Amino acid sequence: MKRLFFIILTIIFISCNRNEKKPDNTIASQIITDSTENLKPLNIYNPESKLYVWKSSFDYTKSKNHELVPEILNADSLIKGLNELNENIVLEKIKISGDTIYTEVKDSEYLTEAIGTTGAEMYLADVVLNLTEVAGIKFVNINLKEGSHMQPGTWSKDNFSKYKPVN
Repeated sequence: MKRLFFIILTIIFISCNRNEKKPDNTIASQIITDSTENLKPLNIYNPESKLYVWKSSFDYTKSKNHELVPEILNADSLIKGLNELNENIVLEKIKISGDTIYTEVKDSEYLTEAIGTTGAEMYLADVVLNLTEVAGIKFVNINLKEGSHMQPGTWSKDNFSKYKPVN
């Protein structure tokens, strides 16, 4: 039911942008125009990626990766998975100090300006919920250029307690 609702929302979004050139009709291959007028693929979800623990949804739920293997429960693997799931946003690990992982999004325009408040919140939830699954990490600090929909800061799992597991 949730996937159907998400697909319907995607179709509405696509129909509002009819004048854009689309290579085919799959969700993962739909294109959007960024502020520099370059075309980029909109990666809603990369089903090939298995490097995550949680995937959040717009309805404040989170789905667990049932193919999770213990070997990926480290910051580097999870950041790689987050970057695969969100190919227009590149998260980099700076360091881990105490119970905090410090990260950076150098080119944050897509995240802070293009995907809206809900998209930015879902991305932030994915980052924090995944990286706080790593043993010893309780806080995630993200450095980026502040925009309309997101600003730099430090978050914990508690900031996303409204996201409830669905499976």
